[in-house]
Amino acid sequence: MNKSVATSSISNYLDENAHLEHNEVESVILNTESTAINDESAHLEHNEVESVILNTESTAINVENITLDLNSEYPTDRGKFTDNITDFNLKKQIIAYGPCKPTNQYFLKNVSLKESGRSFSIDYYHLTTKTGMKIPRQWLCFSVIMNKVYCETCWLFANRLNGNFKYNWIHGICDWQNLSTKIMKHEKSHQHLEAVQIRLLWVKNETIEKNLEKQISIEAQFWKDVLTRLIKIILCLTAGNCALRGNEGKKNTVSEGNFLRTVKLLAEYDPVLNRLLYTEEMKIKYLSWKIQNELIELLAFNVKKLICDEIRNAQCFTIIMDSTQDITKVDQVSLIIRYVVVDYDEKSFKIMESFLGFYPLINHGAEDHVNLIYEILNNCNLDIKRCRGQGYDGASVMSGAYTGVQKRISDVVPSASYIHCTAHNLNLVISDIAKSSQKVALFFDVVQDIFLFFSKSAPRWTSLAFGEKIADQIRNKVLKKS
Repeated sequence: MNKSVATSSISNYLDENAHLEHNEVESVILNTESTAINDESAHLEHNEVESVILNTESTAINVENITLDLNSEYPTDRGKFTDNITDFNLKKQIIAYGPCKPTNQYFLKNVSLKESGRSFSIDYYHLTTKTGMKIPRQWLCFSVIMNKVYCETCWLFANRLNGNFKYNWIHGICDWQNLSTKIMKHEKSHQHLEAVQIRLLWVKNETIEKNLEKQISIEAQFWKDVLTRLIKIILCLTAGNCALRGNEGKKNTVSEGNFLRTVKLLAEYDPVLNRLLYTEEMKIKYLSWKIQNELIELLAFNVKKLICDEIRNAQCFTIIMDSTQDITKVDQVSLIIRYVVVDYDEKSFKIMESFLGFYPLINHGAEDHVNLIYEILNNCNLDIKRCRGQGYDGASVMSGAYTGVQKRISDVVPSASYIHCTAHNLNLVISDIAKSSQKVALFFDVVQDIFLFFSKSAPRWTSLAFGEKIADQIRNKVLKKS
């Protein structure tokens, strides 16, 4: 009989007999149980759920961490599990699969008769009213392993901290002679009714875990949206070679930098950034210079990873390396990898030159340069054996035929040919041309002398780069008092 029709008939019957004390108690049980039946009927049919579990990837049971033995005849048999199941996912799996209700009367009779002269009947799976209507007892199950009946609802959802809590319907009942009386008594118990209500909340996805998970998901989505916008702003500014920060954080300054200025501009139109900036409860902003640097480093790491993956897919590559001093007088080595990307679908190729980064160089010997190259390639998981070319300047440290960098690399990879950098060649040609004119030669000599004069002294260099005010501060720290 259709469960919804049964439920409707039950309600009418109970309304007509509401004055009877017995039926008042039965009303609570039937209404609670019938509601659970209606709510669960969509996904608790054994065959339908089993088909979903076995044949689809979107099932509630995780195939990788499966805990139900789906190859057995009764995967949710109480005898396979502990008395108290606290695993949230395991409860969901048991409910999704359906209760353990063997319906073969001959099989049940043989199992039940092992210990007594009486047996369990499938008629107990239903509550028969005075009108002869049968209502399924969703909670009542039979364990083939334990040869007992048990209450699945109390097993999964009963409050074990309650002082009146009893384990008898969780450990199982095998008193077949008095089973009918025990079932009626258990259906009216406070422990069972409370467990049924909790089960209803689970079926409706109104558990505390579900609400907490939803709240965490909303919060996580908000911060994901915030970080997405901040990353987009950083990418936009850095793509145009714009500085992110100004003088924020320093005294007597109103400059807040391009980054913060852009964030405030977008906050006027974007509700996510507006909430971030102008909600008093928001103590965390993710707008500090440290966060900006971390985001830049993360973006750089991922871009570098993509570049290295592309290089590894190429058949071979060429190393191009040069060094120069930064503003702090530290030698920075720049490394560029030249390789070919082949598009087999389009039957085309493209020559790429990818910049891997700046690396500080403490010592300037040929061995130091070679060790640095090996270290960079190892960190990028690139094989030096696939190197087919080297491009450096003409300095003896780099181009030396006996102990230079190119010679040391060639000894390891003979096919890595050395090519004098064409940019440096062009620089040498222009330098020789400039020497042919006395005025041009004098101009470059003066520029060279000025550079040498200022670069040999930290206060002088500061005066040239930042002005006299900061130069005086540096001078007071560097020069000794007379």
